Amino acid sequence: MTGLGTILNTACILAGGLAGLFIFRSISAKTQQSLKSLLALVSLVIGFMMIWDGLTGSFPLKLNWSNPAQGGTGYQVGDILEPVGGKAARTARLKVATVTLDGAITSMDIIESGDYSDEPQPPIALGYPGKTTGLGQGATTELAFTETSRGWLLRGYLFFLMMLSLGVGKWVGTKIGIQRRLNKLGATARKKFTKAAEESDEKHPPSEGFITCSLLFCVGPMSLLGPIQDGLTGDIQILAIKSVMDGVSTMTFATTFGWSVLFAALPVLIYQGSLTLLASGVKQWLDALPEAALLLDSVTATGGFIVLCIPLLLLEIRRIQLADYLPALIIAPAAVWTFLR
Repeated sequence: MTGLGTILNTACILAGGLAGLFIFRSISAKTQQSLKSLLALVSLVIGFMMIWDGLTGSFPLKLNWSNPAQGGTGYQVGDILEPVGGKAARTARLKVATVTLDGAITSMDIIESGDYSDEPQPPIALGYPGKTTGLGQGATTELAFTETSRGWLLRGYLFFLMMLSLGVGKWVGTKIGIQRRLNKLGATARKKFTKAAEESDEKHPPSEGFITCSLLFCVGPMSLLGPIQDGLTGDIQILAIKSVMDGVSTMTFATTFGWSVLFAALPVLIYQGSLTLLASGVKQWLDALPEAALLLDSVTATGGFIVLCIPLLLLEIRRIQLADYLPALIIAPAAVWTFLR
């Protein structure tokens, strides 16, 4: 389900805020450190998994056999159809070869094998691709897929392009000043929270908690990388980590600012939801490209390298200008498109 990661993030903010208001009045430093360590470990595992999947191929399944299960009615020879369901970088395409007098499909030819990470689950309906419409309806099919893998030479070449993209992305991000600008917004939010914590006996206007939490939850690199990953591939692992982090943070903020922190869930929902929908729109455009799987995998692998830096920040081992690497998410597929298509 596209957007599930953002929904989870919004729910965790609300749950964390309510817990801070009614259940936990504070979280000990030891508990916070334990949660950080756990999240750091999970981030490390997810980062390596993303890199491996991106280099070896996140969409290894290709359609190699199809047989009509129910022919339906109203179809014509030459109709182009696609199986409904599954997770694909590029959806398979089937061409109606023969039909009965009432338009029931009796045989089809595979004209595009597609690239899948998860097969469609039976009963597998057939639909017209994109905005194409037709008279046919009610057809289902049986499908069989084969699993493919990339050679080590191509994996090595992809790894080199990802490293190059990260280097160029860091240079571009530094020139633009992405991290510097985000740091200013984050510093503003932290100042508001610090001042509010020092004046804990005083009442704070509702806007303070809302603005502080909205800034902190929307300016980080995970709030950009997570929705993009969700929209392009349906993977919500990054947003799952962010959801836990935001939930714990909201729990702390609620004890200082009160109920106003709950409203920070709204800008997170709008901002991340919009990014997810935008990425989903790009995914539909990619569906028409033979290189779709390669382009999406380049984003996955590059995002994995960025995720690997998150534990260093969580455990305060090294201060990395993580947001400056975000342009690499655009540079990587551009490099793949240029050198590997």
